[in-house]
Amino acid sequence: MSKWKAKCCPRCGGDIFLDIDEYSWVDHCLQCGYVRTRVGQSCPVCHDEMVFDADDYKCNTCGHVSKALERKEVW
Repeated sequence: MSKWKAKCCPRCGGDIFLDIDEYSWVDHCLQCGYVRTRVGQSCPVCHDEMVFDADDYKCNTCGHVSKALERKEVW
């Protein structure tokens, strides 16, 4: 399933294309190429959803930033 959000890019204010699958959401800006992955992690401050953006997790509601945890591969 996919959706469009007009004028919602945090970088340039352009149109965002949301690609949704069973694991996560990925936002793509059509104008500047900005990509953001929504990970389903909740903010420890306001408990809203955080997004993965430029090597860390960021809350769009309160602005809280958390460093990304390193992923360990399990074989």
